[in-house]
Amino acid sequence: MNGVALTIVAITAVMAGTIAVALVVLRRVGGRAERRADDLRAEVERLGEEWVIPLAGAAYEGGAPGSAHSRGHGVLGLTDRRVLFLPIAGELVSIPRMRVADLRAEVRRREAAASHRHHLVLTLDDGSEAKFLVDDLAPWQHAESGDEAAG
Repeated sequence: MNGVALTIVAITAVMAGTIAVALVVLRRVGGRAERRADDLRAEVERLGEEWVIPLAGAAYEGGAPGSAHSRGHGVLGLTDRRVLFLPIAGELVSIPRMRVADLRAEVRRREAAASHRHHLVLTLDDGSEAKFLVDDLAPWQHAESGDEAAG
C-alpha cells in the first residue's frame, strides 16, 4: 500500500471514530435534555400553572436578569405566570410574566435570517431585554395581545 492510500485509510478511520463518539455524546445529551424538559413540564403541572405556549425549541441570546450565560439552545415556553427557558445545559431562566413590559420582533438579525428563525425580544419592567430566536412568532404575539387560546 502506498503512502497516499495509507493516509486516506488513516483519515477515514479517525473520521469514523470521531463520528461514533459524537453520536454517543449526542444521544446522552439529548436524552438528558428531554428528561429535564419533562421535569419542567411536571413542575409546571404540580404548581397549577397552565401552558399558554408549550415548550418549543429556541435559542437564548441573553439579557434576562440572573442568567449566568449569554447564549444557548434549549426550549422556551410561556405559562400563565412566567416565561421559561430551559437550556440544553445550564440553569433554567424563569421570568415572571408580570415583569414583561413589552414584546417585539427584531428584524434584520443575521442569526435569525440564517436559521429562518424570528428574533423575539422581551422588554422587562426594569428596561432590560431578554432575547430569543424562535421558529414561530405568532403564538407569542397572540399571547401578548391577550389571546390566551393561541397556545
